[in-house]
Amino acid sequence: MRHLVTVIDWYGPYDFEGAKAAARKDFDSGLYMCAGLLPYQRGKPKIQYVGIAQKRMATRVNNRHHKLHEVTKQRTIWLGEVASLGSPGKKTKATNPSLDFAEWALVYFLKPALNAKKNKTPPARDVTVLNRWWKKDYETPYSNHHHADWPDLIDYLGRGATTRLVTFKNIKRVVVPE
Repeated sequence: MRHLVTVIDWYGPYDFEGAKAAARKDFDSGLYMCAGLLPYQRGKPKIQYVGIAQKRMATRVNNRHHKLHEVTKQRTIWLGEVASLGSPGKKTKATNPSLDFAEWALVYFLKPALNAKKNKTPPARDVTVLNRWWKKDYETPYSNHHHADWPDLIDYLGRGATTRLVTFKNIKRVVVPE
């Protein structure tokens, strides 16, 4: 299998009601992330759950979700969509490989407290996940990294290789004139 590279455009942060409304109106398949604190936690919000929506985001980001309600303090939701091409070749699973392996890499390397699956073994294939951050207007990029626990890049080259979790800090930014 070839190395899979997936770009995820993340939009937010939303409060829970705003995330539900945006999921219904603007998102089909994608990923979602919930940050905040569990009832017994104190301090800064942490990434608590990363999930996947295979068809419609609104079927996952809602009041019936089995984990999102457990984040009771400072809860924010980010909604993500794949911004890169899919994986070529015959499809062996119903789930989009770009979504599946991006979620797997995020869960395995970030270890959100509420994810019970995909956190024990590394992804079954080499994967690079590039996370890009956008405001809720879907057009304005964040100029600064928004969450210390969330890397901009996860570069997993397989078992035995060094995996890089990269946050783009102190980088030279160049604006290209229109």
